[in-house]
Amino acid sequence: MPRSSTFKAISMLALIWVGCGGAPQKPELMARLTKDEITVTGLRAIDYEFASRFSQLVARCADEILQTTDDPETRRLALLWRMSASPQARTAAFNQDPLAGLIELWALAGQQEAYFVEGDGKGAFGEGHPCVVATAVELNQEAEELAAKTISAAEFEQISERVAAWVAGHPIEGRFHVRPTAQADLAGLVGSQAKGGLQAVGSMEEIVRDLNDRIAILSVQLPTEARWQADYLVNALFEEYVADPSEAVVEAVDGVTSFLDDFETKLGRQTTRILEGITAEREAVFAAVGEERALVLEALEGERVAVLDSVDAEVDEALGRVEATGRSLIDHFFERLIWVLVAIGIFILIVGAVLIGALRTSKRVPVPPQPDTTRTDEN
Repeated sequence: MPRSSTFKAISMLALIWVGCGGAPQKPELMARLTKDEITVTGLRAIDYEFASRFSQLVARCADEILQTTDDPETRRLALLWRMSASPQARTAAFNQDPLAGLIELWALAGQQEAYFVEGDGKGAFGEGHPCVVATAVELNQEAEELAAKTISAAEFEQISERVAAWVAGHPIEGRFHVRPTAQADLAGLVGSQAKGGLQAVGSMEEIVRDLNDRIAILSVQLPTEARWQADYLVNALFEEYVADPSEAVVEAVDGVTSFLDDFETKLGRQTTRILEGITAEREAVFAAVGEERALVLEALEGERVAVLDSVDAEVDEALGRVEATGRSLIDHFFERLIWVLVAIGIFILIVGAVLIGALRTSKRVPVPPQPDTTRTDEN
């Protein structure tokens, strides 16, 4: 399998594998533009892998040119190209937001292709130039394919046009190791709707893991780049084409010194970013805990009030039912009492009427005379 196909397969497997595990939350830029299955960790791994491949392909072509040509200027350009490609790709890949890093790598590959195909670097390597053009075209195609697999289909075409327009408007001029970067114009490349949110801060574990990855990359690449710097210095010292050796030596030493200073600055900046990320994560955790505690207390208080209100409502309802029942019983009692009193009254009236009638009847009946008991006794 060709190395390009192997790289693409490894890239997609890394995206899928990392997507299955834990990953930091997507920043706004990634959340709006990338596909759902793309994760911060997976895309960051792809950026690192592509930056490494960028350096390897350039070094392979430069080595082929160095082995096949004796032209001093061509050898100097090959050494310079090999020496500058790796730091440029690595700087782009180390962007804290991996999507921003991918777009920067895409712009770098586009600028390089434009420079060697039709720009100031056209034909600069003589007989070895076809290798340079093929390498630049291959890297640009791979960067575009990675962007297509990462950015959502609805956004890819528009962003692709913007990146192409930016590359056309910001060509590499003069020395190809000095190029305009797309970082300052990133908001314009991705569109106004996705401005802001260009930093992805994951968990402390993720930040430390990323720091370890970067340190591992630097530990592998920097010794090789130091050797390339030494090759460029030796070439400047001993090639017969040098008109003024002292100036070439000074320039080469300045290049090595600048490289070391730049490395120290970058390493310090990366360490500072990691520490800032850890501090921000720690503060965010404490803030989240405090906020969660306040929300829990608020929820408990609300639940307590709701329970008390519910109990009060049930008590009021029960009292209302008892009161209604009591009133109903009382009303029923008095209703029955009235009916009893009415019945008693009617009964009394009837009895009274009967007694009165009886008395009247007794007065109307004549009383028979009493027998004369005296006369009977005398007889």
